[in-house]
Amino acid sequence: MSPKPVKEERGETGGTPARGRWFTLACYATAQLALLGWWLAFHPGLMSPDSVTYVAHVTTGPWVAGQSVAYDALLWLSLRVTGDLSPVTLLQTAAMAAALAHLAGAIRRLGVRGRPLLVAVGCAALSPPLGAFTVSMWKDVPFTVCAVLAAGTAVRLATRPGARSGAWSDTWSGVRSGAPGGSPGRGVVGFAVRDGSPGRGVVWCGVGRGGGGRGWDPRFAALGGELLGLGLFRNNGFLVASIAATLLVVVLSGRPGARRWVAALTAGAVAAPLLLLGAGYPAMGIAPPSRSFAYQTVFGDLAVAYGERPRLFDREQRALLAGIAPLDAWRRGATCQTMAGVFFDPGFGHARAEERISDVLELWRGLLLRAPGMMLGARICRAALAWQVGSTSGEPGGELYRFSLRDPRLPEGWQGTPVASVMRQRPISDGLLAAGVFALDASTVRQLEWLLWRAPFWCYLVYATAALVWWLTGSRAALAGAAVVAGQQIGVILTNTAPDFRFMVAPIFVGVLFVPLLLREATDRPARR
Repeated sequence: MSPKPVKEERGETGGTPARGRWFTLACYATAQLALLGWWLAFHPGLMSPDSVTYVAHVTTGPWVAGQSVAYDALLWLSLRVTGDLSPVTLLQTAAMAAALAHLAGAIRRLGVRGRPLLVAVGCAALSPPLGAFTVSMWKDVPFTVCAVLAAGTAVRLATRPGARSGAWSDTWSGVRSGAPGGSPGRGVVGFAVRDGSPGRGVVWCGVGRGGGGRGWDPRFAALGGELLGLGLFRNNGFLVASIAATLLVVVLSGRPGARRWVAALTAGAVAAPLLLLGAGYPAMGIAPPSRSFAYQTVFGDLAVAYGERPRLFDREQRALLAGIAPLDAWRRGATCQTMAGVFFDPGFGHARAEERISDVLELWRGLLLRAPGMMLGARICRAALAWQVGSTSGEPGGELYRFSLRDPRLPEGWQGTPVASVMRQRPISDGLLAAGVFALDASTVRQLEWLLWRAPFWCYLVYATAALVWWLTGSRAALAGAAVVAGQQIGVILTNTAPDFRFMVAPIFVGVLFVPLLLREATDRPARR
């Protein structure tokens, strides 16, 4: 039986490019409208002690690269141009709406109907944890935007070139030149072989502009920019970018040229933030972060070790700990869920910790060799935010940090200044404020924490969906989106400092938008090719 030529199909999951653009616009409008409601309620935005630190960097100084210089720069520009901070949080709503629309459009290309996806976008934007997070003055918001964008771009890169619907498979095959009907890299050239399932299970072989050949695809540049954003908006974001890109190289291995471009762009995206921290920011007069701040988790590990097995420490090592904080402070901070108990203890001497950081790291490495199980256990326990579905709120130090609905505590001397006035909550709609506070409070019920506030359930849902799509259709597109989620999950497992909701928000957004894809695959089971 001779292969049937590929034809553009118009169906419920596909349509013309114009129809696809209208769908993306509808997703954006839905998300923007919902997020605008959160912005009007919590104007100029929810703030935390970190927000005060950002503003202090760009007003009273000194400017320190301990958080995110890129986010500090946005706040500085907003204050300089408008005299207010609210434009930054408003911009965050627009960026998040665009990211959700981008991801929804990518998933729709896999054959998911538009209506369920539109509902999923609305649910994500209306969710009290996700909506309030988007209007919070945190560097983690643009980090999350970049992660959601990267997931959408990854799905598109792994999707069959020229696909406008999920009617065909997304499997890449090796027709690179000499294809009938055209030349490599021009238009879309190929053929399809059906397996008998209507509208599903079609093997596509061919080349096409923007994906099929070995040439440049602008979406590689988009992915590189999104991975770069991860490192610019979170100092350890380069680790998330490198893990996600490594997984993407494997997922996209069947696409000609993908491995080379992803590897090259990732190298640049990872190197740029590190070069800025090491040389670029100091050249601009921006102080580097203290080493003790960068190694917060080390102090948490030492507190757990001293609290559980103090005999591991000899007299000299105990003297080292006592020179930084009283030994009672190390015992009080001996909870594996967070390093905050010791690092932010009033008796902890940050200046002394900075002076002795080399000795502290040497002690930590020695304990890692002598008691690897205990040290690894402390890390795994602290990383429960990333892998444990159930709540840790009943454990010492395990209470999940969410939001502060109060005005932040300002440094001495700020009262009565213009900066202090712009950091006060000034809701534009009292009715929306009341509704938002009510919704946030209702969402904190402990029985729903695993679903509304914790990301592991959504991570595993994304992985299950991607595996199911690959098993049933051979498509790696959902696996590409899952690679970005896995990058963040593994990165947080390696570096987490505390059970802080904001560290794992992107997988929740991606997971919610993967639900329609999972339902489509679970209810429509074609035979695997």
